[in-house]
Amino acid sequence: MFAARQLRFRLPAPRAHGGRRRGAGRKPTGARAGVSHHGRPEVTATTPVHVTLRLLPHVWNLRSRRSLRVVEAALSAVRNRLTFRVVHFSLQGNHLHLLVEADGAAALSAGMQGLTIRLAKGLNRMMARRGRVFADRYHAHVLRTPAEVRHALAYVLLNHRSHRARAGERAGRGTVDPYSSGACFEGWREAVARADAPGVTARPRTWLLATGWRRRGLLSVDEVPAQSIATVFTA
Repeated sequence: MFAARQLRFRLPAPRAHGGRRRGAGRKPTGARAGVSHHGRPEVTATTPVHVTLRLLPHVWNLRSRRSLRVVEAALSAVRNRLTFRVVHFSLQGNHLHLLVEADGAAALSAGMQGLTIRLAKGLNRMMARRGRVFADRYHAHVLRTPAEVRHALAYVLLNHRSHRARAGERAGRGTVDPYSSGACFEGWREAVARADAPGVTARPRTWLLATGWRRRGLLSVDEVPAQSIATVFTA
């Protein structure tokens, strides 16, 4: 008689749970999917930051009085934070621009989280709905020189003129954009009425945003931000 011999099979290693795997993790969504979740630029207490927030398609036009009231309420709520300040803003149809100061990357992240939560709640309340409001995480561009800050100020406060120029429309004579903090800005070359300006933004504390940018010249309400700036600030 022959002895029975046990056969051996080579089985694949059991799948491990957790750990790093190719293709794992939450995928970015929305019209602007792909804003990097890695490599955030270095933020310091001396460098202002230009932040762009984009909305999902279902969110109502930001350039309306009712949307402006929501944004002003959210800005006012975070105005007195010690480590995070929104100095200027402007609203476009489906996105908003902010010029902010933060004491570091953690302060910027925490400040933006608090602000976006308030914005989302306010906009959802206005639209009588629930759910996500923003297309993706915010885009941040750190400003390190007087020239960069001056360009950013022009781009944010005069963004409506830039949009008109890129659409092939005549920008015409300039006026302060009512859907911005332009009425609170003290660096206009021309005299600008400031009586009805809402006090929802903070005063700048960094040298670059307070005075340093002036080395490159005051802003004019008739300016149209350079087209090349659009690629830098992702309007």
